[in-house]
Amino acid sequence: MLVWINGQISPPADAKISIFDRGFLYGDAVYELIRFFQGYGVEMDRHRSRFERSLRKIGIKGFNPDDMDEICRALLEELGTGDATIYLQVTRGVQIPRAHAPTEDLKPNVIAIATEASPLDRDAGPSTVRTIILPDERRVRCDVKATNLLVNVMGTIDAARAGADEPIYVHEGMITETASANLFIVEGDHVFTPPLGGPRSILPGVMRAQTLEIASELGFPWIEERISQERLSAASEAFITSSKRLVSAITEIDGHSMDSEVPGPVTLAIHEKMLARIEGAIAELSTH
Repeated sequence: MLVWINGQISPPADAKISIFDRGFLYGDAVYELIRFFQGYGVEMDRHRSRFERSLRKIGIKGFNPDDMDEICRALLEELGTGDATIYLQVTRGVQIPRAHAPTEDLKPNVIAIATEASPLDRDAGPSTVRTIILPDERRVRCDVKATNLLVNVMGTIDAARAGADEPIYVHEGMITETASANLFIVEGDHVFTPPLGGPRSILPGVMRAQTLEIASELGFPWIEERISQERLSAASEAFITSSKRLVSAITEIDGHSMDSEVPGPVTLAIHEKMLARIEGAIAELSTH
């Protein structure tokens, strides 16, 4: 593992930042996590666009999202492997004394953490995940990928105590997303996922967007609509997507196993196509 802070790369033990940083004091920061396979950053353009949108929505200035590429390349080269995750965070900066209202002269802090990860494994198949249902008590602005993740952390702790891996959040009887991923269900050959714009905002996941593209390519009709907890439990397949996991098939909800085979045929087909896309991008990268 290596850490980048404002252009300096160091091992974790030497990475330091002021306790007056607004990211530490208020969660006044946004972030992205990018998965790299053999040096290829999956959906880098979408990560960059979402990062720019998050920075703009909360008004952090002074960092150009186009610099993400150079930061990631430097970290991967120093790390010595192209298989990694890179967590990139930009805070509003250090403010002394602390105050809720930021001053206009703050300089953002740029932090990136590169962690070695497993290589692409075509034979492994999609991972699986056990889930529990929890009420969605998170902040309303979940469309911004901000570091205010206390309720997500608490939900993941509750899931672990229940022998599960991930909480699925429900708002007014309708599924929103999980603590760290977007959610899909399958009914027949149709793929459904909660909408981005609705009574409760959800994160516009980069792998969510890719999954909808893949569903179209494979001929699986997809629909963005509100999904009740009952439909989730009765679905023929259910899976989640994220940059770190790619695709994970849901095997269990609140201690009850899914009735159908897990992972199901639609989940498998989407996962296979996703890996094929990554392999194609890696091959193209190696020719340049």
